[in-house]
Amino acid sequence: MKQVVFGILIATCCLFSAEASTSARKVGFVLLREGVGARAAAMGEAQTAVVGEQTAAFWNPAGVAAMQGKHFVLAHHRSFQGIKQGYGGWAYGNNRRGLALSLGVYGAGGLEARREPTATPAGTFSVYDLNVGLSYAQKIGQRIYVGFSVRALHENIGPESAGGMSADGGVLYRLSENLMLGASYRNLGRMAQLDRERIPLPQVFRLGAAWSWRNWITTADFRLPEVGNRGANFGLEYGVMDRLFLRGGIQTGHDTRMLSFGLGITRRNWRVDYAFVPASQGLGDSHRIAMGIR
Repeated sequence: MKQVVFGILIATCCLFSAEASTSARKVGFVLLREGVGARAAAMGEAQTAVVGEQTAAFWNPAGVAAMQGKHFVLAHHRSFQGIKQGYGGWAYGNNRRGLALSLGVYGAGGLEARREPTATPAGTFSVYDLNVGLSYAQKIGQRIYVGFSVRALHENIGPESAGGMSADGGVLYRLSENLMLGASYRNLGRMAQLDRERIPLPQVFRLGAAWSWRNWITTADFRLPEVGNRGANFGLEYGVMDRLFLRGGIQTGHDTRMLSFGLGITRRNWRVDYAFVPASQGLGDSHRIAMGIR
């Protein structure tokens, strides 16, 4: 019966993904496309089947129920031309059910505005995205976790702004003590019109697996976005005496990044994570830092 429930949930996600892939068009709300967490960035953003952290509310909300206790996280990301991303969240789980709150901000100021190709800009403008989310997850039987997230969205580009709502759904299946399988469908929803145009959200379906053995964690994701390149994500983490964690990752199907590296340092009930993600095409390297408290 548990396998049947898991199969139905996977099939539902696949149907959503197949429907979404029938139309190729531009999407908006950059914040929902950018991953959160320095640990995730260092591990190639292969996080669909990873549990135990608040950031599961972003990658796969089912993972919130698989947590043990509370987790508070703050994360910061700065990339090229002063673009900044901030994320904060709180979560509580007891391996039966879980609840999470999250806040994300993404933006940049002083961008040059042009109405036509010219050396002199017409002026400058700012852009920012904001979302506030609530996640809930529940364990079903002994091996399955399901969860969902809802978000209120706000986007501002120069003098124009728009609001909207989005929802995520996810499922996890513990195949064995060391192996977790996961699936998620993210960013189902819509935005209001922005300058007389309604921009779709960046919907994406992901399948993932996470395998742990002794001090090692290996992760893999396969992503099928509504718009953009399909690809795979792979991550690796090695823990040294539960104090130092060394990480690496690979992404395929991405236009500007492929490799990533990072580390984490834990002491008592807090942890600091750092990730370095080199970029191509002159977009500048990315540095991410996050702090978590339990």
